[in-house]
Amino acid sequence: MQNLAIVVPVHNGTEDLERCLASLARHRPPNSEILLVDDASTDARVLPILRSFAAAQANVRVVEIAENRGFVATVNRGAAEAPPEADLLLLNTDTEVTAGWATEMLEAMAEHPGAVVCCPLSNNATILSVPRFQQDTPLTFGLGPDDMANLVRAASGETRSVAIPTPVGFCMLIKREAWRRWGPFDEAFGRGYGEEDDFGQRVQAGGGVVIGAVRSFVSHKGAVSMGNTPEVEARKRRNGQLLLSRWPNYNDRTRAWCRDNPMRPLHERIWRTLLAPRSQQSVHVLHLVEQWQTAGAIRDRILRIVEATRDFAMHTILVPMPDKGAWLDAIDFEFDRGMRVVGLMEFGARFAEFFEANDPGLVHMHGTEWLDPNLVQHVKDAKPALTTPADADDPGRCAALYRQVIGAR
Repeated sequence: MQNLAIVVPVHNGTEDLERCLASLARHRPPNSEILLVDDASTDARVLPILRSFAAAQANVRVVEIAENRGFVATVNRGAAEAPPEADLLLLNTDTEVTAGWATEMLEAMAEHPGAVVCCPLSNNATILSVPRFQQDTPLTFGLGPDDMANLVRAASGETRSVAIPTPVGFCMLIKREAWRRWGPFDEAFGRGYGEEDDFGQRVQAGGGVVIGAVRSFVSHKGAVSMGNTPEVEARKRRNGQLLLSRWPNYNDRTRAWCRDNPMRPLHERIWRTLLAPRSQQSVHVLHLVEQWQTAGAIRDRILRIVEATRDFAMHTILVPMPDKGAWLDAIDFEFDRGMRVVGLMEFGARFAEFFEANDPGLVHMHGTEWLDPNLVQHVKDAKPALTTPADADDPGRCAALYRQVIGAR
């Protein structure tokens, strides 16, 4: 008996499809059936790929839809074809799964009270994106999907899950009783966008819980089969209006969660691992800077410090970010080997929380006249702190002072 049905909706996108299936072959969970649901692909290469995969793997079925109906109907068809008692795992073809991806999701759902829908972390998953929250990030620093999965799992510690306000549709594990009670996806959403949000709101309104599995990572490319055409953009707007007509509080609830961002400590741990120098004796420096520049003296001065200390220091450069209604607490808008630049919304109100999550070894304040005196004192009480005038940061002097912090440990 198969207790997990992996439903893969397919429409063209052969290169991504082949990568997805290859990763599924490597990291297929036990006791699973795979349903490859072809939504009338126009690329003649698709069906042979699906049939070849089914011939090489046990418990794989190819479901062919004669007329293109779009993502929502394709998922519903796959769910209807699945074994009636199996939980559903919906997976887009522009993904690459990693070791332990499904097991971590299943265990997270088993341990989280009331959880019936679960999604993994990804490099491209809006509220579940890492390392940059709410931002798409191609895999960097020479890491592949499995490398990133290992890093995420190590950074998560003992935490397995976090409750989230809405599922992210690229990869969703759904308990069979939840699908039976609140499914299927509503085909009023046409060819796609917003249907998983609508489903997630039905689940939560009925008492179910939607979670993110913070020890599971699935690489996601995004927007492969649908593209970003004017028709797709118009559909997004229409479906967004439909979603809000049904769930008027959706935007407020989701935005509030994003601004609170309970995953901030995890983001900071992931960044520390990504940025850490190879030296065993290293220091993490948090720079407090009044503003950042795409070019100019402030930028050049700090980047010289970064370069002078690259072999033993990593750097988080924190600047105030004007609040323009964004659905996030902080935005990572630049990163390179050993350093990142972060804009923090509501700087005064959110600094203490970010500071605790970031957990630097040293704080370098580039001038203090722009900072609240209470904030300055809080920093000095908590961590070794260096204060320099904004026009007098000498890289060699800074490097020596940073090394003193290492030596004092």
